[in-house]
Amino acid sequence: MSTIPDAAPAAIAPAQARRKPRWTLVGLGFGIAVLLLGLAVPFVVKDTFTMSLFLEAGLMALLGVGIAFLARHLGLISLGHTAFFGGAAYSVGIGVNRWELSLTAAVGFAVVVGTLLALLMGVLVVRASGMGFLMLTLALSQALSQLALQTSFRPITGAHDGLLINMPFDSTFLGLTPADIQNPGLFWPIVWVSLMVCTLGLWLVGRSRFGIVLEGIRENEERMRFSGYNTFRPRLAAFVLSGAVASLGGALFAINAAYISPDILGFTRAGDSLIAVLIGGTASVAGPLVGTGLFVWAQAHLNFGGNLHMFTGMALIAVLIFMPGGLTGAVQRIYRKVRR
Repeated sequence: MSTIPDAAPAAIAPAQARRKPRWTLVGLGFGIAVLLLGLAVPFVVKDTFTMSLFLEAGLMALLGVGIAFLARHLGLISLGHTAFFGGAAYSVGIGVNRWELSLTAAVGFAVVVGTLLALLMGVLVVRASGMGFLMLTLALSQALSQLALQTSFRPITGAHDGLLINMPFDSTFLGLTPADIQNPGLFWPIVWVSLMVCTLGLWLVGRSRFGIVLEGIRENEERMRFSGYNTFRPRLAAFVLSGAVASLGGALFAINAAYISPDILGFTRAGDSLIAVLIGGTASVAGPLVGTGLFVWAQAHLNFGGNLHMFTGMALIAVLIFMPGGLTGAVQRIYRKVRR
């Protein structure tokens, strides 16, 4: 059977009709404008603590964007993307400490490793759906977490002590020294450009013929197979693409922190990322950015008396009950009602 037949089935025809070139150009223009505005943040935010929150939100958003891409186009909820985020972070440390790679080479190596991990995991999990997919991704990511904690791997991963990245003082990453990388104001442009390029790239993928196929699989996979589509390969490609974005976030996180805690692979980080995505919403590409920004702000300002998890739970319950599409989904619904 052909992978992409010439005639699109009725399941994807409405989605294909909505993707007009004019709106694609408008979206690209808007995205470029947001990118340029974001570059001005260090000139507006002078407080180092606040700037560090922006940077943390940007790095976390790279993980959230990958999770939201799968949820939006395939209806798949993943708790395993921390494997790619954390695996890439550990790869940076191993590349710098043991193989004396340059920071640029270490980041590139880490993204490749994270993407290969996504390919390996994807082959095992993408045939599943719903709760089965969620639990499989969680199980495999936790297996990797336990592997990193084994005492036999202590020389490589640091086990429970974590891994300190010994970056030489004369090393650079895109012209930034280690001291510059750890300065949130100076490192922000790299993180922001990476985030916006990945976000716009995934948005364009979603509007392409490949994105239409993914939505057809989401709506009715059996009908797509009967129409002549190979549904396994598009699902795998989407999973690997989302894993590559999460890997980039992990690599940038590693060189900024210069230390990798085993918690980066844990269930808590996976749950936090998913909660942030659900709060922001998966209906639009802006959802993960909004959700992670609010989540990081809440961690910094609502974590008094040990009540952060209570506030997080209350916010999540409110969103799931009253705004099932997240904050951005609610804004979209209001906008449609106003237009009508």
